[in-house]
Amino acid sequence: MNLTELIPEHFERFFAFFGAGHNQGIVPTRIKELARLKVAAINECDT
Repeated sequence: MNLTELIPEHFERFFAFFGAGHNQGIVPTRIKELARLKVAAINECDT
């Protein structure tokens, strides 16, 4: 399989997975994003 063909499918599947957890639930999206950024900062990860 050609990598350029795989990438759009990969991102489509990732955002379907990520979007559901990020945009739904009791905790507001803004708080989830702040938590994600804090975890990245603690782990010295560029986001």
